[in-house]
Amino acid sequence: MANYWLTQHLDTRYGNQSGEVALCNLAYGTRVLADEESFKRLAPYKTPRPLGDDPWLERALDANLLVSEQPHDPPNCVARLVAALQSYSGAQGSPLELLDAAEQRYRQQSMPRPFAGPLEKAGPLLRRPERLVDFAFDHTRAFLTHDQQPEQGLDLDLVEIFSHRPAMKLRYEQQYCTPHTTQRRVAKMREALKPGARVLVLGDDDLVSLALVQASSDYQVDVLELDPDLVAFLKEKGGERLTVLEHNLRHGVPDSMRAAYDLVTTDPPYAANGMRFFLQCAADSLKPGPDSRLFLSTFPGLIENPEKLWTDLQELGLHIERRHDHFSRYIYNNGYRVEHLAALRGLGSPLHPTQELLGFPFLYAHFFECSLQR
Repeated sequence: MANYWLTQHLDTRYGNQSGEVALCNLAYGTRVLADEESFKRLAPYKTPRPLGDDPWLERALDANLLVSEQPHDPPNCVARLVAALQSYSGAQGSPLELLDAAEQRYRQQSMPRPFAGPLEKAGPLLRRPERLVDFAFDHTRAFLTHDQQPEQGLDLDLVEIFSHRPAMKLRYEQQYCTPHTTQRRVAKMREALKPGARVLVLGDDDLVSLALVQASSDYQVDVLELDPDLVAFLKEKGGERLTVLEHNLRHGVPDSMRAAYDLVTTDPPYAANGMRFFLQCAADSLKPGPDSRLFLSTFPGLIENPEKLWTDLQELGLHIERRHDHFSRYIYNNGYRVEHLAALRGLGSPLHPTQELLGFPFLYAHFFECSLQR
């Protein structure tokens, strides 16, 4: 008898009706309408077990909320990608082999031209469109490599907490990661933490602070966050174990928080100036000494000025100890997808396979563990 467990791609989505929530598999785009009992029905499947005699669980299995080691069909985006790459390259083989063959041909024959108009009308990705091509192949390869095999151990309590978080606000450059990403970040951070450690979260739309206090009572966790709705939510869910201050990091960190923390974590904006003041605040908050750590989530290839990231880290005395590639996952929303496709098409790339290359469900970011070299 087969055993089943929660997919690592589980998340929630709100409907148009008040209180209407769907549980979904982000990689497949499949979903099941949730009710008051849904989380209770799924709770036993944090660890593998046979499927219960419950029609709702059958629907959850059909929607890929529950997975197993049995062979299963890939997401539709992979099937479309394979067909497009076979047609484009004329090659045969595994999806990764097809991607390699298509990339070689694409870079030889289909590269977009740099934007030729006024510079003030083009962002950095239009002026250097090869970065969009690098991004498309890198993220497609990451999805095929890292997200086709089911993983075990998703924290369903964390998914339920995430289901209540405030709506994402673009004015704060928020981009929510998946619950599984937050869970994995906290696991990495705990490897570097000792009991009694002080932790500071600089901007917490990914709810790292809640996952930390839920995972252990060993740490003192503080948050600096600009979004007032998120501040209220964190205070409500974190209780007395979490200190949350509404604060704009453009003003630096409060004096009482300088050189005070064993670990700082942040997922900063991708604009060059935003990245710099988040890193400055992190460096100012860390205790002096070789054991202090900054955990930074970002993808250099999409930063406004990626070269500046490495310069900023060096100037601030932050040294990369470890790097975990394609660690964080965020929804690749259709707004970004259409923008990227329009840019590549407008600069001369073909519709196919460009459209299919941008069909992956996630944006990825690397996870950097940095020490303070002062």
